Amino acid sequence: MAASESEKKVPVTTHLYQRQIDHLNKVAKELQVTKAVLFREAIEQLLKRYEEKQLDIGIK
Repeated sequence: MAASESEKKVPVTTHLYQRQIDHLNKVAKELQVTKAVLFREAIEQLLKRYEEKQLDIGIK
């Protein structure tokens, strides 16, 4: 999902396991994209999964 021009990116801090970062770095390098791109893609997939389940969590 492409972000609209009106959407603003905001910084987020999270804690991950070292092995996750190591794997993420390998994937980012192989795909020649930043980790931020991969995180945004993962979040969109996560939100879509819950939206498809039609959970009543305010993201329909």
